[in-house]
Amino acid sequence: MSLEARVERLEEQHRQMDANMHSLVKVCADTQSIAMTNQHDIADLKLDIAGVKSEVIRVKSDLSALTQATLAGFKRVDERFDEQDKRFDEQDKRFDEQDKRFDEQDKRFDKIDKRLDAHDKRFDEHDKRFDRIDERFDEHDKRFDKIEETLAIIVNHLKK
Repeated sequence: MSLEARVERLEEQHRQMDANMHSLVKVCADTQSIAMTNQHDIADLKLDIAGVKSEVIRVKSDLSALTQATLAGFKRVDERFDEQDKRFDEQDKRFDEQDKRFDEQDKRFDKIDKRLDAHDKRFDEHDKRFDRIDERFDEHDKRFDKIEETLAIIVNHLKK
């Protein structure tokens, strides 16, 4: 299940809990048992969110490793490119036909650069998506805190 689907599922569960809370305010009968049920649901949701957060951290770590591997690969390609340039310069003095091969190599490296640029753009997009997901998690945490405060007030009021 994707992160977005999980977040949407959590949002739906949150909406349901919010509706339950409003019903609780309107209907004072069985308030204590309903409050305990909501507290249990909130605890389960927090566990779900903690799991999703750990998964986001793992994905960020994986993306970081991929980015570093891509950069290392780019450096190796760059080093090889420099070595090839030296070799081609020496051979260029002797063979005019080698120029055609050098041009082909340059085109290949340009394609690799374009592919690496495309990968960098994709990684940037993923980072932006994770930032948005983190913001949504923060909003959910705030909502849950408000619900817990409201439930505590209701429970305290009912105990009086």
